[in-house]
Amino acid sequence: MRVAARIIEQLHHLSLSQALTALNAPSHLHQTHAHLIVSGLASHPFTAARLLACAALSPSISDLPYAKTIFLHTHDPTPFMFNTIIMASSKTLDSITFYVCMLHADHFPDNFTFPSLIKSSSASPTSLLGTQLHGHVVKFGLERDVFVVNNMIAMYSSFRELGTARKVFDESFSLVDVVSWTTLITGLANSGQIDDARKMFDLMPLKNTVSWNAMISGYARSGRISEARNLFDEMPERDAASWSAMVSGYSQGGMCNEALELFKEMVSGDKMIPNEAALVSAVSACAQLRALEEGRWLHRYIKEKKIWISVTLGTVLLNMYGKCGSISEAARVFKSMPERNVYSWNSMIAGLALNGCGKESLSLFWLMRFVGPSPNAITFIGLLSGCSHSGLINEGQWLFSLMTQVYGIKPQLEHYGCMVDLLGRAGLVKEALDFVETMPMKPHPELWGALVGACRIHGEVELGEELGKHLIVLEPHHGGRYALLSNIFAAAQRWDDAAMVRDLVKGRKVLKNPGNSIVET
Repeated sequence: MRVAARIIEQLHHLSLSQALTALNAPSHLHQTHAHLIVSGLASHPFTAARLLACAALSPSISDLPYAKTIFLHTHDPTPFMFNTIIMASSKTLDSITFYVCMLHADHFPDNFTFPSLIKSSSASPTSLLGTQLHGHVVKFGLERDVFVVNNMIAMYSSFRELGTARKVFDESFSLVDVVSWTTLITGLANSGQIDDARKMFDLMPLKNTVSWNAMISGYARSGRISEARNLFDEMPERDAASWSAMVSGYSQGGMCNEALELFKEMVSGDKMIPNEAALVSAVSACAQLRALEEGRWLHRYIKEKKIWISVTLGTVLLNMYGKCGSISEAARVFKSMPERNVYSWNSMIAGLALNGCGKESLSLFWLMRFVGPSPNAITFIGLLSGCSHSGLINEGQWLFSLMTQVYGIKPQLEHYGCMVDLLGRAGLVKEALDFVETMPMKPHPELWGALVGACRIHGEVELGEELGKHLIVLEPHHGGRYALLSNIFAAAQRWDDAAMVRDLVKGRKVLKNPGNSIVET
């Protein structure tokens, strides 16, 4: 009884934040609710409102389904209770349903009602719902509340309606705050309107770290890395997100050495503890550079700092080890992951395939079918590539059939490329040609190139000549196409024909291109 009395006393605390700490376990919520019902206090509006707030908003025991049950069994809910359940439901459109009930109960919404509703409208496929809520904001005279204004700017920005977001900002210019400026700048930067974002940023009277970070990320996404770095260097203060934005910008822009150098500067002397995004970008940079020792150092750093390895971080680590050729370390990371998603399985399968372990990738695929997520198109690219590198012809043909007939995955150009590569490597050039000719899409020149290469390797001179000439017709200015045909003639010791192709290249002034492949190896 003393415990119940203490909890009820805490529920009635003048401070709502203090009241939300009254219950610290889900069982306490149910027990307290039962006690309030038995004692008759559950019908007291203030007590019922505080219990609802605990169930809906408490950081330690929030239980939204139970909160909805409390609300639905409350006779004549107060405006505070409507606002509470609307706020708790703001991640879904359920909040709109409660709002309609609030209006039907003849309660007027206030400045606590609309921020949650406007946030909910972002879950809608279009801005129509948000626009309707904007109308209600004006109807109830709340368009001059800065919290409501900021949420409207964020809502319109999320739908890329930056003109309307800017109009809301301009109409409320006398009351906008640093959050208003930052929200609009972030929306402009995220939508690719980086120059407009910069103009707003330069006009901003008081810049905060979030606005600096938004600009750095925006410049990086636009490929303007030097401008991002200039802003980064100008920042008066940086947080983990600032460093992460710059490291990610370098990594995604292919400037992997710069990404690693900046990451090392970030963590030197424990200057800053990196967030997950920075770690993922740094490990990704190692994968792109095939820098195994740097990747191992990063993995050790993660372990030494006792940083939790999420499914995203774990996946990028095993992907790095696979691309760097250390498939055993990739396997250890994969096995140690408490949670795996389809990207984790795909990365492990692709790593095995990349390192010539075609049979092992098939074994892992069998395990995936039983205990993992459903495979997707990327899964089969890795599997077919593994079969190609390991000469597993029957298995590759079976996988292609399984993909289309069992999983209903429509083959993409990469899948056809893997199959042509598989058949071509095995010397089944005519079968590969038949496969290409049955494709429902127009074959890409790279597919024809793979076939011509297979003809050269396996001595199919006549077919190689025919396909090689066809490829030159398709891409008359691609130097690599002429080289393929010339090599076929040279392999057959048809020197005059090889010389003729070289003369053709000179006569047409065709530049020599570096080779590429449709199948990533």
